[in-house]
Amino acid sequence: PIATVATAVLLLNYAGAVATALLAGPGVYNTAFMAGGHALAGLWLALGFRKFQPDSMASIKGYYKRIWDLFYLEYLMYVFI
Repeated sequence: PIATVATAVLLLNYAGAVATALLAGPGVYNTAFMAGGHALAGLWLALGFRKFQPDSMASIKGYYKRIWDLFYLEYLMYVFI
């Protein structure tokens, strides 16, 4: 299903952000915040996907909202990275 593919792509993106933070030179990013924030965001996404039920409209809407919440979290984290 599309939700599985979309979740996998988002998780790869979070893993890439963690790797970028860890591999960047000193002072480029706030490493702990960038790596930790994206790792927690990926965990939040994965936990939401585990509860996702593709046959339930309420579950679909809840999962879609979670993805938007993570999108807004990125804007909040940007200030501190």
